[in-house]
Parts: sequence; C-alpha cells; structure tokens
Amino acid sequence: MASLLDIAARVSVLVVLGGCWGTIGDPENQAGPCGDIPEPALKRLSHTEYRNTVRDLFPTLTLPNLQLAPDPTPHGFDNDSESLYAAPLLVTQYNAAAGTLAREVALKKSTVLPCMASAGAACGHQYLGELAARAFRRPLAGEELSAFTAMFDMYLAANNFDVALELTVQAILQSPQFLYRVETGTPDNLSSPYDVASRLSYFLWATMPDKELFDAAANNQLADADQIAAQADRMLADPRALDGFMTFTRQWLEMARLDRITKPSAQGWSEDVRAALHEEADRFMSEIVFKRGGTLSDFLLSNKAFIGPETATFYGLPAPSTWTEITLPSDRRGFLMQAQFLGATGHPDHPSPVQRGLFVLRNLLCVELGSQPAGVNMSVPAPAPNMPLTNRQNYERVTSEELCQSCHGVINPMGFVFEQYDTFGRLRVTDSGLPIDPSGKFGTTTFAGPHDLLDFLVSSEQVHKCVVGKFLTYAAGGQKLTSRDQCLVEDVTADFEASGGSLAGMMKSIATHPRYLGLAAQRTTQTGGTP
Repeated sequence: MASLLDIAARVSVLVVLGGCWGTIGDPENQAGPCGDIPEPALKRLSHTEYRNTVRDLFPTLTLPNLQLAPDPTPHGFDNDSESLYAAPLLVTQYNAAAGTLAREVALKKSTVLPCMASAGAACGHQYLGELAARAFRRPLAGEELSAFTAMFDMYLAANNFDVALELTVQAILQSPQFLYRVETGTPDNLSSPYDVASRLSYFLWATMPDKELFDAAANNQLADADQIAAQADRMLADPRALDGFMTFTRQWLEMARLDRITKPSAQGWSEDVRAALHEEADRFMSEIVFKRGGTLSDFLLSNKAFIGPETATFYGLPAPSTWTEITLPSDRRGFLMQAQFLGATGHPDHPSPVQRGLFVLRNLLCVELGSQPAGVNMSVPAPAPNMPLTNRQNYERVTSEELCQSCHGVINPMGFVFEQYDTFGRLRVTDSGLPIDPSGKFGTTTFAGPHDLLDFLVSSEQVHKCVVGKFLTYAAGGQKLTSRDQCLVEDVTADFEASGGSLAGMMKSIATHPRYLGLAAQRTTQTGGTP
C-alpha cells in the first residue's frame, strides 16, 4: 500500500531495478488544504463489521458462527469499500445467515420481543419497526416501515406469528440498507447526524451505533466539535473500543500469518503453541499499547511482554502456570523481538529474512515493492550441498544474481538484523556452527543488529507518517486519500506527534476530524489528541 503522505519528497529511496519496482509515498498527494468533500462511497459491511453488528442487534441471543467467504484485502484491510461487492456466493451465504438468525429470533422470541406475541400484529409491528431502524442505522422512511409491516401481516394471515416474524426478520437482514452503509447526507452535501454516528461507531468500535449514539443523532447532538469529542471520549472508554483497535491492529500487523505457518512438532510446535502466540500478540497490543495509552515507542521498544506456559521456553524462561507479564531479557524489546512475530515470519526449519524484512518495509516504512520479475525462482532456499553456511549466507547465495538483487538488495538487509532469532523466535548464538552476522541497512543507514534497527524506526519521521497513513487508510475504508484530503493527513499527523505517538490518541484525532466525518471541507480547529 502506498503511504498517504508526501514522504517521497523527503526520503531518497526509490527502487526501479530489473523488473522489481517500488515506491515510498504517494507523489500525487501534494501539500495543501482539503478540497470539496467527495460523495460518500457505498460501503458493504466487512465480515467483521457484519458479525459485530448482528451481535449488537440481537444482544440476548447466543448466535451461531456465520459462514462467509473471506473478504478481499487489497490494501491490507478487510473494509476496502471498492472491493466489498456482493459476489453470488456471498449473496447465498447472506441468505443462509439471515435464515439462521431469523429462526433464532422466532425460537427465542420471549427474550427478544418488547411485547407479548399474543398481541399479534401490534406486537409484530412494534418489534419490526424498532429492529429495522436499528439495522438500517437511521429512522425508517414511511414506505420502508409500511413494506415490512405489510409483509408481516401477509405471513401472519397465511400462517402464524412465528412464521411471520421469522420471514420478515429475514427480509430485514437481507436488505441493502442493512448490508451496506448507505449515507443519506444533507442538502448541502454534508453528513447527516446518523451518518456521523455510523462513521464514529464503525471506526472506533467496528460495529453499529449504540442507543446513546442513536439518541445523540436524533437530538442533533452531533453537530459541533465539543459534542463529537464528548462522544469519542465516551466511546474510547467503552470496552468495544479495544475491539475496534484490535480489528485494525491484527490486519496492520498481519497477525493472521500465524494461522498459515507450521514448524516441526519434534521441536515443540503444536496447535496449542499457535494459539499461545496469537494470545501473546493480542495481550501485548491490547494491554501495553492500547489500555495503557501506549505509543509507537512502546510498540517498538517496550521491555514488557506476556508469556504463557507454551511460550516461555522461547525466551529461555521457566514456564508460569498461567499468562504472566514479564520484563523481557536485555536481548529483546518491543513487538518485533517477540516470539509471535519472529515465529510468524519463519519457515518450518529456518527463519525467513525475506518475510521479516518485507514486514518492516511494508508495514512500518510504507515501502512497496512490486511483483517479482518473470521467471524468478520463488521457492524456499535449500541448504547448500556439502557446504556449511549460515541462513544469511545461504540467502545471499541464492539471491546474489542481479535480477534477484533488484528486490532482495532492499529486502534482505532489513531482515538479516533478526538472524540471531531462529524460526521459533529463540535466541541463538551460532548457525550451522558458524557465527551469526545480524548487521543490516536501509538506504545509507546501517545497523549492527536489531536494537539499532528499532532505534532507527522509533525516531524515523517516515515511520511515524507511515503508521498514520495505515490508520487513515483503515479509517477511510481502504480508500486512497489524495491531495484534497491533505488537511486531514496533516492534522492527524500533527496530533500524533503532539501526543508523543499515542496510537489510541490517533483514534480520537481521526474520529473527531470534521473532514473524516464529512462535516467540513477546509481545515478547522482540531479537538483530537490523547483520550
């Protein structure tokens, strides 16, 4: 993904060699104030948003797992509005999910209905009107309500209350107004209060607005900066804010990679270890970075982490009986030196400097390398025959050709700095009986090892802007921001720096910005900052 910021003018790294091309920054995004507000895109709910919304629509029900085809992630995030079309398979799955949910509503109607089913049509009309308004995330138009009540009455006359309830709920859950975020807007092309409520809730919570947010919209209490900031503070103090943060974080940090790896069981790998590495990553990001108001520096440099019975051995520590917060050994700091990252970026028998280097380039520096040149062998490097080599030397051997170096000359030096950690993330002092060389470089900056790399990253303006760009891309539903959004980019970046790099603070900065909310075209006074 290209950065949303004008990094290219400040960083002299451009890779255009031998068929492997890449860029830093977005050269189209020149400095300047924001232009006219673009017409809001029609956004299908991502599967994460869909499941969370269903959960909050039916809080008294225990809902089954809903099978949905994976969402595409062209820019790394599953809420990319341009890619979230309804393919035929997904339409079929929505139909099945709606049927399953509607049957649960009918079966558990005594816990769902606000009235007695014995009241017949009056009770059905009351519940369906309330449900549809919450599902559509706005008041219903008269003809919309009439259509649902007429449907209920038709099925009630032909069958019974339960059938009428089930089939009408099923229709609501398959309506485009539920499956998509359809913004109504105002006559002057600004967001309506209900549009603002949905933008806040789906960004901060990855789900629908709650009653207090709906009430604020109904009472026109989302009209000025103070009202919006108060709602953002309330929402960030709610446990659902952690859900919103982790929805972004798990995708930004490619945590799903853990689901695709495998290691030799003889060396200690198991499904329990896989689950524990997921837990390790989640606990670090949720507790150290989010709940404690952590900063980008904490993410990269914190000496705090969590270990469990299955992961302690990777750190050379005795296994606790349960999950325990620890101070990391002196050879470790931050997210990139934990077993969950190092293990996720390793092949079964050896670490992958390519995967580790690409992760840092792509997700922390916003350097995008293009497709590999045609004809290049992309298989995992086999050991050299009859010749002891370190993992680094072997990768240097198989990527030494000029065609390979067009990419690997940039990737490998970023990944080699982690060579002192094996494919499980365990510290090692030799490799194949040979000393390990953990040196690396980025452009003209050299690193003696991983600590030098982390010190470079935490102080890099490019990294700060890249992280802001990632968050803004997620907030914008995967949409590429351009020069007409420059005031949003500049203001959020300034807030991020002023807060000391607070990631939670950036959530408020974005959520309260009038440009993000669709309330103003030009720069206005900000109310963002650390919540």
